[in-house]
Formats: sequence, structure tokens, C-alpha cells
Amino acid sequence: MERAVILSETDTFFVDESWLKPESPESRQPREGISTLSDLEVELIEAALAECHGRISGPSGAAAKLGIPRQTLESKIRRFGINKYGERQTF
Repeated sequence: MERAVILSETDTFFVDESWLKPESPESRQPREGISTLSDLEVELIEAALAECHGRISGPSGAAAKLGIPRQTLESKIRRFGINKYGERQTF
């Protein structure tokens, strides 16, 4: 909104009514054929762990390959239920 005011070319600021309409639940659902961000994240983590043979830290570990801190990777592994060999755990 602030940017729209700054970029306004006239002295009067007009708001397009479509900006004020709340999103419908359908518009927030992922489209068919498109994975959610967390699904993609899990795939990347699993691939990195498999490529690194389960090694998480160190210069040849999955965290370095993904460009994230070791602690962050360990947290994501726990949150997504992935074991260090790149397989999801089923509960």
C-alpha cells in the first residue's frame, strides 16, 4: 500500500477494490501438479542426505551442500520426520 501511495502519479490516491477482497480458500490451495514448498524442501534434504551418505555436518555434509547451518538441517530433519539416510519415517 505504501509503495502504491509513493508511486501514485496524482494528488488523489485511488484503491482498486480487488485489493480489498479477501482470498478465497480455493485460491490458497496448491494447484494440481504443483508441490508445496515443504514437499520440495523434503525432497532436497533427502537427496542431499542420500548423496552425502547420511553425513550432516562438515565440508562434505548435507548441510554444506544445501548451504544451511547444521543446526537448521537437523531441526528440519526432525520436523519432517526424515532419517539421516534420506528416508522419511512413518509414525
